[in-house]
Amino acid sequence: MSRSTSPLFVDAVIDCMGEGRAPTHEEMIIVAQHIWSYGAASRSAFAWDSLSVSSPERLCSMRAAGLALHGSQ
Repeated sequence: MSRSTSPLFVDAVIDCMGEGRAPTHEEMIIVAQHIWSYGAASRSAFAWDSLSVSSPERLCSMRAAGLALHGSQ
């Protein structure tokens, strides 16, 4: 599949939308981490791993990633 030249679009989003398929678990995590780390300028992408699984920030990012990856399906 084609790759994004924009830092705003993660390749997984383009792949899932272009292929019309559901995302893998790994793609969900990648997109959620991207959304979370770009949500505030002071966040480090490395800090994602320090969030608990039940953290509101992590859950919100996972929901946003689901919406981004599933589109209108």
